[in-house]
Amino acid sequence: MERFEVNFSFRCAVDFPLRDELECCGVKLRVNGGVVRGTATVHASNSEEAKQKGRELAEVVASALTLVFGRAFSVEQINVYQASQRREGDRQVIEAKDVALMYDQAKAASWPMNWKESVARYIQLLTANREKPGSKEFIRVLRWWIAGDVDDDPLDKFLKFYIAFELLAAAQGYRKKYPDWVKRFCNDYGITYSINKEWRLSDIRNSLVHEPGKEREEAERLAAQHAERFGLELLEAIRKVILQPSGPPVDASASKNCETESGCGDQ
Repeated sequence: MERFEVNFSFRCAVDFPLRDELECCGVKLRVNGGVVRGTATVHASNSEEAKQKGRELAEVVASALTLVFGRAFSVEQINVYQASQRREGDRQVIEAKDVALMYDQAKAASWPMNWKESVARYIQLLTANREKPGSKEFIRVLRWWIAGDVDDDPLDKFLKFYIAFELLAAAQGYRKKYPDWVKRFCNDYGITYSINKEWRLSDIRNSLVHEPGKEREEAERLAAQHAERFGLELLEAIRKVILQPSGPPVDASASKNCETESGCGDQ
């Protein structure tokens, strides 16, 4: 196994509250010019494996920050360096060679007082769960939530949140256990199910992907009106799942069809 250095960054507000370096699970976080930067070391057999591990680690940290602050942190930049050692006389010289550079977009918001402890806790939980079967499915839930949070179009925002919702419910086994899984999952995790007397959460989603018409127009109006609240309630549900002592029990077979236009089916 070879050693690789990983550097990554998340764009955030200038007043991000980190003043001193924070270290947790081998990851060091600091702020420079309003940008959150992280560094870590990964061990891998080759550069491709190192890039994959670097990406996964950066996503874990982004997910932890998202869970704490309630707004999306997506990876803006990742650099992976291969560390090599050579001797010059009595000195051990470590050299690093750049092997990868990747970009995404990021967005951030306000900060709770105890954010350091919360970030450290989520990093620990996400890191521990990373080796469990199906852990990638849970990171995918957070990835879709982040995609919805940064989307400026309210309808796309709603649909991306709904994909994250379906993936999370499937990961918790609700689709297999309950015919009325949408309603059951909403009730169990504090998500608004009945938008009004005529429309349920799933009715809005189903109408958005159907042919245009009066029903579609009303669904668009309700989706735009409800998207932000839906996202906040869903994020709280994600927090509840990850804070369970046993970690998120992911059912990959149940969630594999949720990332499509038709989703997991009408409910």
